[in-house]
Amino acid sequence: MKAKFIILFSLFFILSFSQSDFQIQKLQDFTKIYSVARLFHPSDESAKLNWDLFTVYAVEKVLKTKNQNEFEIIIKDLFLPIVPSMTFGNKIYEWDKTNAKPVFWINKGLASNTLSKTYGRQIYNGDSIPKFIKDDLGDIDFPRSSTILKLSGDFFVTIPLIVYKRDGKTFPVGNIDDLMLSEQGFNRNVALSNVIILWSGLRHFYPYQDEMKLEWDKILKNTLLEAYDNKTEYENFNTLRRLLHNFNDGHMSVSYNPYFSENSFAPEINLKYLRTTKEVVVSDIMNDKTGLKKGDVIKKVNGKDIMLVIDSLNQFQSGSEHFNIYKSVKQILKGKENTELKLETSNNRYTLIRNITINKNLQFYNKTNSIEIEKMPDNILYVNLDNLTDKTAKENLELIKSYKKIILDLRGYPRKKGERVFLEEFFWDKNDSKFFSFPIIENPFYDNVKYTTSRGWKIRKKQILNAEIVLLIDERCASYPESLTKYLKANGFVTVMGRPTAGANGDRNDIKLLNGLKYSFTGLKVRNANNSIFFGVGAIPDVVIEENIDDIKKGKDTFIKKAVEYLNKK
Repeated sequence: MKAKFIILFSLFFILSFSQSDFQIQKLQDFTKIYSVARLFHPSDESAKLNWDLFTVYAVEKVLKTKNQNEFEIIIKDLFLPIVPSMTFGNKIYEWDKTNAKPVFWINKGLASNTLSKTYGRQIYNGDSIPKFIKDDLGDIDFPRSSTILKLSGDFFVTIPLIVYKRDGKTFPVGNIDDLMLSEQGFNRNVALSNVIILWSGLRHFYPYQDEMKLEWDKILKNTLLEAYDNKTEYENFNTLRRLLHNFNDGHMSVSYNPYFSENSFAPEINLKYLRTTKEVVVSDIMNDKTGLKKGDVIKKVNGKDIMLVIDSLNQFQSGSEHFNIYKSVKQILKGKENTELKLETSNNRYTLIRNITINKNLQFYNKTNSIEIEKMPDNILYVNLDNLTDKTAKENLELIKSYKKIILDLRGYPRKKGERVFLEEFFWDKNDSKFFSFPIIENPFYDNVKYTTSRGWKIRKKQILNAEIVLLIDERCASYPESLTKYLKANGFVTVMGRPTAGANGDRNDIKLLNGLKYSFTGLKVRNANNSIFFGVGAIPDVVIEENIDDIKKGKDTFIKKAVEYLNKK
């Protein structure tokens, strides 16, 4: 009897596992069909459909299939109302082109569901080239007529990329009115749908597929397997974050407002990673009552080795190695209000309380200092571009012109427009520097992608600044400040000192997901002015600066100290 029970249990386990494995494989097959149909098939029905709600509806149908035959029936039921010219097996749809015009999508980056105005998509309707394409490329190539997908079970699906319209309507005519689409609270279907939507966008539009060797099928399968067991939106949030870790893109993130609002508190200290010694040290203290001192080396966090903690946090980050470490160290501090953070040095243990709202104390947690412009000894002028307002910059143009030695501090993100005054007044584009371009995508799977002409800023000459200028950078420089660095360096205006920037430049694209989540990624192709790779590398300083514990203990800024030493040798 016992033996029979074991056999029956084993058989049940095998069948259950096989069914789950079958479901994941069919979800992979569905995703490939879905992604091409949604993003590249230009029927009227496809353009009108609420694809997000359709994803959830379709996932539920696919999960109920038990064999290959049922799956193929469901695929036809799901897609033929939207893609009525879709065919199966060796059959190709035969078009009656009499008095008909070709129609196809032209994508300037990923624009389906985007929250960014930088990217756009438009249908070529056989009459004229869309203006945003004509301005960029002058002309267009037609995409392939269709894409043939070879799926598991020897199931072949052909999806037209070019369809035809007559009398203002595409044909053949489908019918999406019978699809019962509705919003759902969080469940397995939503969790899996978020993976499918996200993967689809990246698979066809991520601009660094030539530079990276990405195992797309493996990424999809592993993430679907994980999402299959997601019980909450928070679990789904982390699943999607782990997916993005594969791409080393510093712009990549998943936004989930409840998580960020709840985990926006920190204790009254700041931490910094020292690259030379691979140590995490206390870099600043808001309240002496913590017992910690500047320069204290943190060995453990909540009883775990700090480097292991950083490694565990890295799985949720996407970007260059140095940018990920920076973000993970920042993440150590963050948590829910009034939760404990236990830190250990070589000699002592400390229990801190996360009682400070980070967003209300950005000066302490994110900024180098509070200075805008400051006269320093040795006739050096210090300007912190992170803090500089356009008003202060305009009021001090004559002062700036009077100095022969200037330090520009870009260790942060300029948001107060003072740096624009500097650029437009003194730093013209004398070398016609170019460093970014848009991908124009007509075919799936990032095939035969065209790029717009590489662009720069084309700032015109106003007046000359006769000064030796040092620009300070570090891994906090991500996106726009990296463009500033590249521009100033390419035009020979500055000596760059510090540490490499994040390597995350190229107009972030934000895409909506289900149930209030969204994801972001780099949408443009960015190179250095000499056409070398920038992605994941960052702007490399001419002179490397590494901080040390002695300076931190004394409250000295190593970067500024080294910049002063450099300028005084000139």
